[in-house]
Amino acid sequence: MTLTGVPFSDHGLKDSELALLRKGNFHTVADLLLTSIHDISRRCKASPTEVKRIVDKVLSATPAVPLGRLNPLTLDLDEKFSTGDAVLDNVIGGGISTGMVWEVVGESAAGKTQLALQLALAVQIPQSLGGLSGSACYLTTSSKLPTERLLQICKADPVLSVSSSLEYVHTMPVPTVAFLQNVLTTMLPTFIAQQASKDDRKPVKLLIIDALGELFHSSARTTNTTLFQRSKDITSISACLHELASKHKLAIVVLNEVIDRFTRYNRDVEEDEDLLYENQSRWFSTAEFFGDNKKEASLGLVWANQVNTRIMLTRTGRRRYFSSTESPKRQRLGYSEQAADKDSIPEQDAATEESQATLLRRLTVIFSTVCSPAARDYIVTEKGIIVLPDDIVPLPQDDSTPARKLGATASLNESKQLEMENMTGLPSSSAPLEDQDDEEYLWSQADPLSDVDWDAFEQKLSQQQA
Repeated sequence: MTLTGVPFSDHGLKDSELALLRKGNFHTVADLLLTSIHDISRRCKASPTEVKRIVDKVLSATPAVPLGRLNPLTLDLDEKFSTGDAVLDNVIGGGISTGMVWEVVGESAAGKTQLALQLALAVQIPQSLGGLSGSACYLTTSSKLPTERLLQICKADPVLSVSSSLEYVHTMPVPTVAFLQNVLTTMLPTFIAQQASKDDRKPVKLLIIDALGELFHSSARTTNTTLFQRSKDITSISACLHELASKHKLAIVVLNEVIDRFTRYNRDVEEDEDLLYENQSRWFSTAEFFGDNKKEASLGLVWANQVNTRIMLTRTGRRRYFSSTESPKRQRLGYSEQAADKDSIPEQDAATEESQATLLRRLTVIFSTVCSPAARDYIVTEKGIIVLPDDIVPLPQDDSTPARKLGATASLNESKQLEMENMTGLPSSSAPLEDQDDEEYLWSQADPLSDVDWDAFEQKLSQQQA
């Protein structure tokens, strides 16, 4: 039963009240109930009190409409496939989910392409091993697909070497925005349907774009017209990506660039800082961990609204020594930084590996619909990206103060403190005092020699020499 065409004949209204409603062009119950008291009073030229009395009389005489039950959803749940790293899978909610648009943003040589190549091979693994038994489409905007590096990752992993191959990594260059739009709307849907219809081929389950921001490089002067056209193109591309992800159950991974993040010091003091884009963008464009907030994702707010998960990769400049027994997944970590940034990693013996420190990078989940924000250090090996376990050490503090990050150098500082304890016989401070500021404590922890009694140390050396 609906109230769309129910007249007022059975609601006990007087002739004067019916005439008043007809004066305002109200003929059915739905017309009356879907209009506010103020508008009814204005149209009928009557007082709000009289109109409210008529509305209450109509409501009391109108029978309740029974509501039907909602049927349970019968849609298939989104699929997931492993990234090839258990720690990274745990950080992003169990793996790469299909039906979503994932963005991997970072500066040059941060490891974006390394992760993309790793995913292009991991999606081919059988479902029993954490994959989807699918294939990947790899669209490049400015460079060619690094097949040598792709083959190296495949051969370095025992699972990938058996289950994956370059045959199921389909690639195509998309040098312009118009070309990319044509591929997403015409060529790619046809190709996906063809692959799905063949029993001897793996269906497409992953689409990678490397890298979207490069399509919008321009030497022309930026104007309102160019910004409007860029926003229009981004909206069109993102609509195509979401349609492909939902219709064909694909995982979309888009690589993006970063731009420098500047702080304005000459703003108007009367301006509401809470409404400034600079203050709001830190929640969706940059990493809020120490040292990671100097860069932010490019393409602005328009593109950020189209992304389901944003992951930022950062170069930290930090290094760390790894022992042969520290990580069971460690595979040739001792290659040079220059080789890590390229597509080939030279072979080195165990002695060389032990004598060199490994370059650390930072992975940050800025926002996501499937996991919570998090940050982990990672390294790039010949097998791809390996994410290190959590290195955030909680400090004894109240619940209102967030935990501070000591970084991956904490283990090195602890070892130095133990050495000084053995030399001086004096224990070093390991916890902040009650009246000590958290920031002061962090600086003291960064310098393991700050709490050493140098007078006692000098006296002990003098006694040993005597």
